[in-house]
Amino acid sequence: MKNYLKPIILFLWGTLIVFSLYLILSSGIPLSAYPKLIADAVGRYGVAVPILFILLYAIRPLIFFPATLLSVSAGFLFGPWKAIAILMIAENLSSFVSYQAGKYVGKDMLQKMDDKNIWLHKFESYFHHNEFLTILLLRLIFVPFDLLGYFAGASNISYKAFALGTIIGIIPGLITVAFLGGSATHPLYLIISLIFFIFGIFLSKVIKNRYSKV
Repeated sequence: MKNYLKPIILFLWGTLIVFSLYLILSSGIPLSAYPKLIADAVGRYGVAVPILFILLYAIRPLIFFPATLLSVSAGFLFGPWKAIAILMIAENLSSFVSYQAGKYVGKDMLQKMDDKNIWLHKFESYFHHNEFLTILLLRLIFVPFDLLGYFAGASNISYKAFALGTIIGIIPGLITVAFLGGSATHPLYLIISLIFFIFGIFLSKVIKNRYSKV
């Protein structure tokens, strides 16, 4: 049953991605305009806005829509403080989707590539050496959000390690983008955004240095 359904699911998913990318590229709208555009569109739904936003964020990995653009729009929509709470839910739910998608689609593919490429095999072995710490560090240095989820799922990283590393590791980044979105109306928020961006990078270096000495 699974072998029969998988090609169909992959075809439908590929079609959805191509169609979504076509709409984005053919719209003529610059990427920098999307956070405000999304905030205006979603903001029309009143009390349902937080739930709708979280659902949109959850399915976002399936169409390869950049996480940062939607995260910044949360700052526009809710203000930075409320956006932080909503993004904690939305980003972790989204990471679950990308992890499961990677596990379903990429596991067999990565295994074949791993058997033929010694460098990929070494990288994957390093990844598995300390799963939680590796995920935590990669989240702190802002590695592409969905790419990490896809790879972790395909590489069969423990979901417990992936989820915990994600929950902790995304905090500086989501605060950064929440205040970046809020800076459209309060320019001083840009300073807070920059502080947390630098803090995330600094924290990753501290953790990496301590871990390398162990």
